[in-house]
Parts: sequence; structure tokens; C-alpha cells
Amino acid sequence: MTSLGSIVIGGQYYRPPNPPRSDWERDLQLMANSGMNTVKLWACWSWMNPERDRFDFEDLDALTEIAGRVGLKVVLNLILEDAPYWLEENHPEARYCDADGHDVQLGAAMNTPGGGWPGLCFDNAAVAEASFVFLEAVVARYKDRPALLAWDVWNEPHLEPASYFPDRIYCYCAASISRFRHWLQLRHKTVDTLNARWARRFSAWSQVHPPRLFEAVPDMMDWREFWFENLRAWLDARVARIKALGAAQPVMTHVALSGFTGQMATHTLDEWTLAPAVDGFGTSSFPTWLMNDDPVEHLMSLDTARAAAAGKPFWQTELQGGRGRRNGAASTQHPRPEVLTLEMWNAFGAGARGVLFWQWRPELLGPESPGYGLCAADGSPTARTRAAADFASMAKRAPELSRSTPAPPAIGLIVSRRTAIHAFATDRSMDIYRRSVMGAYRLLIDADLPVEFVHEDEIERLDLPSHFRALYYPMPTVISDTLAARLAEWVHAGGRLLSEAAPGAYDERGWHRPEGTPAIFRRLFGAQSVETDAVTGEITFTIGRSRLKGSWIRESIKLAGASAIGCFEDEEVAATSHQFGSGEAILIGTCPSVAYDSTRDPSTRAAMASFFPSRRPGLAQWADPAPGLMVRPHVLPNGAELAFALNWSDRPQLLEIGAPVEFHDIVGSRVLTPHTRWEMPPLSGALLTTS
Repeated sequence: MTSLGSIVIGGQYYRPPNPPRSDWERDLQLMANSGMNTVKLWACWSWMNPERDRFDFEDLDALTEIAGRVGLKVVLNLILEDAPYWLEENHPEARYCDADGHDVQLGAAMNTPGGGWPGLCFDNAAVAEASFVFLEAVVARYKDRPALLAWDVWNEPHLEPASYFPDRIYCYCAASISRFRHWLQLRHKTVDTLNARWARRFSAWSQVHPPRLFEAVPDMMDWREFWFENLRAWLDARVARIKALGAAQPVMTHVALSGFTGQMATHTLDEWTLAPAVDGFGTSSFPTWLMNDDPVEHLMSLDTARAAAAGKPFWQTELQGGRGRRNGAASTQHPRPEVLTLEMWNAFGAGARGVLFWQWRPELLGPESPGYGLCAADGSPTARTRAAADFASMAKRAPELSRSTPAPPAIGLIVSRRTAIHAFATDRSMDIYRRSVMGAYRLLIDADLPVEFVHEDEIERLDLPSHFRALYYPMPTVISDTLAARLAEWVHAGGRLLSEAAPGAYDERGWHRPEGTPAIFRRLFGAQSVETDAVTGEITFTIGRSRLKGSWIRESIKLAGASAIGCFEDEEVAATSHQFGSGEAILIGTCPSVAYDSTRDPSTRAAMASFFPSRRPGLAQWADPAPGLMVRPHVLPNGAELAFALNWSDRPQLLEIGAPVEFHDIVGSRVLTPHTRWEMPPLSGALLTTS
């Protein structure tokens, strides 16, 4: 199989009907001359299969030939989310359908100007069969092309209509309802078992339907869980079909963003369920358009993708190259060249093996025109093109980029799909959980503490990685008995667990436990939750001499062996510590993560960070640490250290050098000696390797 180990830098180029055919030769030559080594091309089902038995390969034939001739590797993105109109005409029952019974006819949309969006539901056998006929035709034609590097088998997998209708839930077509009912029978075996789970009085499986209303909690949790598994089954089928055809290239997919940033429930997107199906994984990021140039939110999407990839190569498969989509007064500007470069540093510092821009030149049709391109609308280079070229030149001077991986961190951050879906079912939004995860991650990153995401499914299925010395569990509302037992075992063996309020208040069905705190957690934390109360805004509490801010809930805690280490303003217990075996369990009776997401309170950050192992100085550290300054340690296969230094601040910052290093940035490479200070310009990054 072709390796994904080499560094990839390039861009998306072809999405029909753009760009103009007359420019292809010139554009791809300019891409190669700019230091890019890879181009991504869309193979669109609706565009290439306009009649049942007719395929049009003319465009991709020409583009792959030109790419190979100018020295660019090709990633083919197989787009099955734009179905051909002849298939819809023959099978209108296969349209995606929302909870109110409204189906979605095929048409042109922002991400599919050539039509056929949002495709048809693959739970319908006719759709799946026709899609595989197309997939097989494309794979058979291009699998032996020397320029072909990889297949991207699904562009941003999710329930496609949700990206346009985020206030609706999908899919309620007859085939999906039938498949859901079958899934329930396999999972719960009998109607009586389902009745006990959902609190219903069904007398036959034929009476069971997916929920169409919020606040039906257990059934909504099952309905969404079915869709996570169902989309994974769709992905598995695509991957298996490509491999069965003898394609030697690796098969990849990439998500639009982390599901934990807010779209998990509506889009049915959990990157941990998708990454195991493929050889390589990736994520899309549009930091100026969607993230307000927030480096921490950008890094979160990268770090979740890397964690989900679990050691497989991962890419920044889409990175914003130009202005955002046209959106009236909310339209966004082009990324500044120096910010674009620093976003590339973010990606490689997070462990990415590649960066592909969305896209090389702007779209000419639809609301994305004339957006997202590194080049101008006519294909001519811009300052952004030159910034990407400068980074590509630096990458050639630092071959270690293709071999290094992030050093295993001592801190794990637990994320929970069940808690996210529970929040969605009860609140009609998972926003409070999004704020919790984002706030916890931001707090650690602002303190320059390397952290690794760990999913609840992984903890239940596998032993926790040996490099973790501490775990942070933000908003631990929904916890299974299995997960609770695994965490208790880990602490007993010597780990430190810091949990926010009300751990395990709900079981995995979404039922609140009568006792509030699971029995094993009462032993683990040496404390019992009496009750919780809602918090409007922020609440202040103290730990030692530090004043911290919490939010969302306040827990009333009864000590049962633990020591109180903090209190609320009314002197009630706010934080506890309990020795459990060889480890320690710390309980905070509110959610500092939610508060930190909005306040960025430095006292909260410092006090919370003190519970976690500090970062070893290594090759370098900042002279005056502050949010926006990061050193991301890496290692080579032989154990040698590397580090990425990122200055996201708007002023020069001094970097203290702790060992002889070779310092690589877009200006050049130089050797720095220990015990010196190097001034890094505003919005700049660098790679430090041992000299």
C-alpha cells in the first residue's frame, strides 16, 4: 500500500464546474512551482454519471494527466453526496426526510454548485447499489495511475442535509426507520427490554418508531446512537468496496470539524466512530470564516482528529485559503498571510502529516464565490499563495517534519458522546456541553499544558495509555457503570482524576440515578452528591488562596472520607480530595470549564493548572508564558526531541533555549545555543530540532 508518511502540502482544485478548463495547465504548473506537491480533485457522482449507464471521465482524465506531468500527486475525493437526477426520479422515496415528514429534493447548494445535493439516503438499497456502480467505475479507471496518492472516500461524513438545516433532525425515510427498528431488536432483544429502557408500554415492534420530539430522552439517545453506527456502516461499505477492487492507495476520510465543537447531535458526527474505518484521517478548518481566528478552537479540531486517528496519519485536509462565503454583512475577510502561515504551524505542531488548502483558486459559482482561494479569481498568485509557498520551502529544509509525532502528554481530557446527546435531548442543544469541553481544553492550552483527548468509548474498551498521569473530566454528567469502574481502577493504580460536578448523575440510558452518585464513585471520591442547583452566570469559590469561577451547576456535597480543599462563598464545600489506593480523586462542585469558556479568568486557569503535571522545559520555553504562547513537544522514532514554538500574540516574544537546537522558520534555518533568548515575531511559528 502507498504510504501516507511523507509531508503533503497542496490544495483542492477541481469541483465541477470550476475552474475553467482553459486554465488547468497553467494553474497546476503554478501550484507545482509554488512548492505544492499534492492536488485534490472531486469525482462527483451527479456530474460524472448523468445517465444510468453513462460515465464522463473526460475532466478527471485530463486533470490527472496534467498533475502527473507537472509533478503533483493526486487525491481523488469520491463525492456520493450529489446523487444523479435519474436516480432520484426513479426512487423519490430515497430522499432524505426530516422529523416533520419533509423530504429534500436534489438541487445545487453552497458546497455542490454542480447540483445533486444532498444526495439520497444510503439506507435505500437502490441508492447504495447505484453508488457502488459509480465508485467501482472510478476506482477501476484511476487505481493504476502513477500520480494517484490516496482516495478520500467521503468528504466530511455526516447526515448531509443537517449542514443546511441544522434545526431539523434526519433521516426519517421508510428505509431508515425500518433499519432503526431492526437495530433496536438486535440491541435490546425484546420489546419488554425496550419498554424498560424507554419507559413505554409497547406490545409489538411494529409500534416502535424513532422519536420526532425533543425531551424523549432514552429514545433520542438510541436514535442518535443508531445513526453514529449507521454512518460508520456506510463508510465501512465504501472502504471495503475500494479495497476489494485491488486499489493499492490508502483510503481516507475527513470530518468537517470536531463533533464536540457543537454539531455532534444534529450532524451525527463523532470522529472516534469514523477514524477506525480508514487508513488515514483528516479534518477541515476555516479559522477566519468560522472560528474568528481563534488558534485554540483551530487546535481543538486538530487534536481531536489526531486522537481519533489513534496513530494513523492524519491531515489538515481542508484549510481556509481565502475569504469566507458570501453572507451579507457577516461575510469574512481573507486570512492574513501571517495568520495563514501560523495555521500551517498549528497543523504540523498538532501532528498532521499534510495540509491541503480549500482551495487553490476561488469558486466562480454559488455563495462560495469568489471565496476560499489561495489565488485570485483569475488564478494569479497572492500574498497568501506566497506565504504557503514559503512554508513549503521551509518544510523541505526540515525533513524531520515527516517523521516526528507529538510527545505523549501526561494529561488526558475525557470527552463523552453520551453527555453531548443527553444535553441535546433535554436542552434541544448540546451548547452547554460544547462550552464545557471547549473551556476545559482552552484552560489547559492557555496554560501551555500538552493534553490528549480520550473518548469514553476508548476507556470502556481499552486500558488507558500508560503516559497519562492525570485526567480532567469536564461535565461528567452521563457515565455508564463500566466507565465508572474503569476510572476507579485507574485512580486506584496511581492516577489523578479531576472531575467536575455531579459525576455519573445519569446512567447511560439517560435516567437520573436515584442515589445521585454511583456507589463506586462514592468510594472513589469519598463524597456523596446531595443535590445540584442551576447557576446563572458565574459562581465564585476558593481553593487555598485562589479564587476560581464556576458555572452551570452547583453541587451540594456530603463528605464520606474525602477532605474539603475548597468552599463556596457561603462556606459550603466546593472541592474535595480523596486518596484512593495509590491515586487521588478530586471533585469540583461546579463547572469551571464552562466559566472559563467565557471569562478566560487567569486565577481559575492558574489554580486548575496546578492540579496537573507541568510541562517539562525540554528544548525551549517562553520567558513570559501567557495565553497564545505554546511549545508543542514532538519526538522522532529514535527518541530525539523536537518542538514547535507558536507565538499567536500580537507582539514579539522571547523564547528561552534549553539545549543546542537548529531553529527553522520561514525566514531560514540557524543554530541556537543553550541559555540564550530568541525573539520570535508576532504571529509566527518555528520548528526546533536538536542540532
